Amino acid sequence: MYQMKYQKNIFLILFTVLIVGGCSSRPPALPEANSHLLPWGAIELDITKTEGSYTIRNSLGRAIAQKAESYSESNGEVPFNILTLSGGGARGAYGAGLLLGWSAHGSIPEFDIVTGISTGAIMSTFVFAGGDELEKVKKFYTTLKTEDIYTSNIFRFFSSATISNTTPFKQLLASEIDEALLAKVAKEHAKGRRLYVGTTNLDTGQLVVWDMGAIASSMRSDKLQHYRDIIYASSAIPILFPPQFFEIPVDEKNYYQMHVDGGIHSFVFMIGLFINWEEVLGKKEDANSNFDVTLYTIANRKYRQRHTYTPVEQNPTEVITALLLTETDLLFDRSMYRLYKRTINNGFKFRMASVPVETNLVELPTLFNPDEMSKLFDIGYSAGINGYQWQSEIALDEYDKQ
Repeated sequence: MYQMKYQKNIFLILFTVLIVGGCSSRPPALPEANSHLLPWGAIELDITKTEGSYTIRNSLGRAIAQKAESYSESNGEVPFNILTLSGGGARGAYGAGLLLGWSAHGSIPEFDIVTGISTGAIMSTFVFAGGDELEKVKKFYTTLKTEDIYTSNIFRFFSSATISNTTPFKQLLASEIDEALLAKVAKEHAKGRRLYVGTTNLDTGQLVVWDMGAIASSMRSDKLQHYRDIIYASSAIPILFPPQFFEIPVDEKNYYQMHVDGGIHSFVFMIGLFINWEEVLGKKEDANSNFDVTLYTIANRKYRQRHTYTPVEQNPTEVITALLLTETDLLFDRSMYRLYKRTINNGFKFRMASVPVETNLVELPTLFNPDEMSKLFDIGYSAGINGYQWQSEIALDEYDKQ
């Protein structure tokens, strides 16, 4: 009951501050003529761009080519496994449990590509590094309390456009993401595996994808802090959390982009999978391009949650809550269906896991309650260790029948 009351109050506060507005300032934004520029480590998604290390062609293209060449002596199919991790805040406890249970079951594959957004971005590094690092996701989603992530103060909004202090979260990232972990990420990147994290560039409203393995492999002295900042940015819910600013120099002056939660743009993502890489890169004679692709996606929330019948009282709190829940549910639904549709149309296998509909735990993703998260983790773990029955199809919904 307390959580539901808190949830409604938070939604009402967020809506109120949007209307009232504030007077906070920010570092200088890029001139409009340079608004297309990206911070270092972010991928240029235009397939025609070949200059620089951080392009989709040099990142994902090289990974696919490397995999094809490694199977040059095989006449069979080339296994290629992708894992996409969605947003969901504290509900990431379900995905964490499922991953550890899946690992204990012994059937979890080594993923060629891992992508993460928001809470999925937090767990993605540990999943990608694998081994003992995977165990760390349990700590994040069974022991942390809300105050271990942020503290709230509504009056901060008028000076910083946020109602929370996220110093605890940044300290947590600093303690868990260190040089040793980055070295493991870089090692896997060198093998041809890729780790991508998504943020939303609030100055343009576009999804920005970061090549985390390439960042970890760089020689830059600021790579560790930059890596942490990207993970933070991907989880920074606007207004609730302060945004993350990334520096971009232009003509010997420093400008900044404002980045926030990647889930604002899309709950889940995969880039470049549907490009004809054989045509783009040119096929080497001994390369095996007969790929057998399986895309796994873990949704850290219920699928189509708002489709249940829930009468709404005619008061501002109830209406605003229902509005926000409906909009986030539709964004998730569309993000997932778009990924599913393109996967199936390209002849790839689709596998989705989501929080069981009958589960009534962690109702508010921004509240971290160890007891509730532990129970949700256990549900995910049980599903994983017993051989999860993945959902392989998504039915059309009303807005897809156009």
